[in-house]
Amino acid sequence: MKKKSITIYDIAREAKVSSATVSRVLAGNYPVKEETRKRVASIIDKYGFQPNAVARSLTKRETRMIGFVLPDITNPFFSQVFIEVEKYALTKGYALLLCNSMNDSEMESKHLKLLAERQVEGIIIMGGRINKSAPDRVEVNELSEIMNSLPVLMINGKIEGLDCYSIRTDEAKGIELIINYLVSIGHEKIALLGGIEGITTTDIKVEAYKSLISRHHLPFVPGWQIYSGFDISSGEQAMDKLLRNNKQDLPTAVIGINDMVVIGALRECGRRKIDLNEFSFVGFDNTNLAEISNPQLTTVSHQYSEIGRKAVDLLLNSKNEKHKNKDVEINPKLEIRDSCYEMIGN
Repeated sequence: MKKKSITIYDIAREAKVSSATVSRVLAGNYPVKEETRKRVASIIDKYGFQPNAVARSLTKRETRMIGFVLPDITNPFFSQVFIEVEKYALTKGYALLLCNSMNDSEMESKHLKLLAERQVEGIIIMGGRINKSAPDRVEVNELSEIMNSLPVLMINGKIEGLDCYSIRTDEAKGIELIINYLVSIGHEKIALLGGIEGITTTDIKVEAYKSLISRHHLPFVPGWQIYSGFDISSGEQAMDKLLRNNKQDLPTAVIGINDMVVIGALRECGRRKIDLNEFSFVGFDNTNLAEISNPQLTTVSHQYSEIGRKAVDLLLNSKNEKHKNKDVEINPKLEIRDSCYEMIGN
């Protein structure tokens, strides 16, 4: 018989056992006489038989698939989290199904329903509804219903009232690391650009920024905190507004809500032929953009590999009653590079 045509029925016939016995040997978690098990195993080895993954999932009620829903795979923050989750999941024998909602709530809902129908063993979700400070009740109920049948884990997001698994970077701590560092090198006039009000990751950072400015007895100028968005063009727009509206009183340091916003701010300065040494620039996320930008960005790292490991472990341990810690917070780290300068005389 050719290897490609081998089935459990062929193995059962040659071993003179039932196909159910072959299935038990393959599963490895059912009692089979040792003599019978060895005979079946030798025939399996003889033909190098690999059971069909779909059939195995039906038998064991396992798909070994994890769904991953995110808003924009082109955003380097989301893609780096996904890569780390996928790398670790593969070492555990699990594959990921990536669903890109493209920042569309209806698309996000379709993906969530599809993953539930595909009977994945858990869903990881980033962005979208889990980052709204006031999420739509229909979206909350939809996610709650899915949680009745399978575990859901949120990364850098949380919906009050939903008892799901959660991993998040302490983003307020990240802002604290940035401002403490800027103050230590003499900066007293610090701006924060980007983000959208009502998105929790933005709200956390803005609140922390205002709190740290007050704690250090620094001036808070409303025109130095500018909402604009999360992409590079948003950074260009925010920097343009900062420069136009604060000609007589500009900050000396600029924090971006993420790395892309800071890249946009740098581009706007370049377009205006402004010496980049007039400002210190700090990003947030430590994406690959931070290292390839000119200058290389000082930025906050989310500890991506740790997020990936803990996300997978939380989901895989979700059926373990002893596993009680459903909410994990990860400390960020400040990566100091070339985009900041020390204020002379301070």
